[in-house]
Amino acid sequence: MMDRQVRVRAREEIGRILESAAFDVEPMESPLDLSAIREDECVLVLCSNDVPEIEQFDQTVYKVQAGENEVVCRKLLFSVNDRIAVQDCVLWGIPALIDYAGKAACARVLGREMVLDLVRPRQQRILAETGRTEGEGGIPHLPLRVSERDARMLAKSDGVARLRLIPHWQARYSSSGGTTYKDHAISFDRQGTIAVNAINGELLALDDGTVTCAELPPEAEVLETHISREAAEAKCIDHVVRELSTKVRIRQERREAIFYEEKVFRPDRKAIRVELTRLFVPVWQVRGRNIVEINAFSGETLSTPMDEGVEIL
Repeated sequence: MMDRQVRVRAREEIGRILESAAFDVEPMESPLDLSAIREDECVLVLCSNDVPEIEQFDQTVYKVQAGENEVVCRKLLFSVNDRIAVQDCVLWGIPALIDYAGKAACARVLGREMVLDLVRPRQQRILAETGRTEGEGGIPHLPLRVSERDARMLAKSDGVARLRLIPHWQARYSSSGGTTYKDHAISFDRQGTIAVNAINGELLALDDGTVTCAELPPEAEVLETHISREAAEAKCIDHVVRELSTKVRIRQERREAIFYEEKVFRPDRKAIRVELTRLFVPVWQVRGRNIVEINAFSGETLSTPMDEGVEIL
């Protein structure tokens, strides 16, 4: 059990941290300690070392009514029990409390709003160290052309910026064959390169000559592949079939009437060859009041997260 005075002091300090981040903080009835609300965000806080109490907190989904919407609350656990492991809440120990308390104090002194990064641990964000040794020069990736500073400027935020490597399948494809229809020649000959996002399956236009194996900052997160090689190959073939499908419209005149005949011709899937290799795309994720992702190669602000695990909190 956590000492009662320790729990009271922890509750007070965490309350000050949340208030520094512009949350409205209120005490809660036992076993919870605090609730914090900011616009349509809600955070519930538990200070405890008790394993059953923590497991109950971790496994429970808390919701709050915000106007006409029902919002799922984020959960913040403070514990000095080093053996605690949680799945669905943010865990703070003594080091995190020291870090955030110092930042909150600095924000109060300067009269600024503190940027608070409340992120749950996710399995897919664990560094895949084995991937960093792929090839002699490192893992194949698109070049890092946007700096952390530039990413913050593009995101219009001074929040925490993380460099993440999003896994893709680089697909080099070739299609052959063709057909004729009433004197119209239709060719399905095509070669090209695209990339398939190995987490959410989205396609990315790719210039084969831009890939590099130069070293990357050691703190970059390498995300795990979720989409198999076979699934990526099928998605690539689907894309080629869609791109090469050709609609032919034939006009015919019969006496005073005009007729149009339309047919759609598609390439044979068996005539499409695909070669797949692993590729990573660098992305800056900037977390302030909102999450903004910047393609660190092109500088493009992404409209949808490249990582399906990202939550807009």
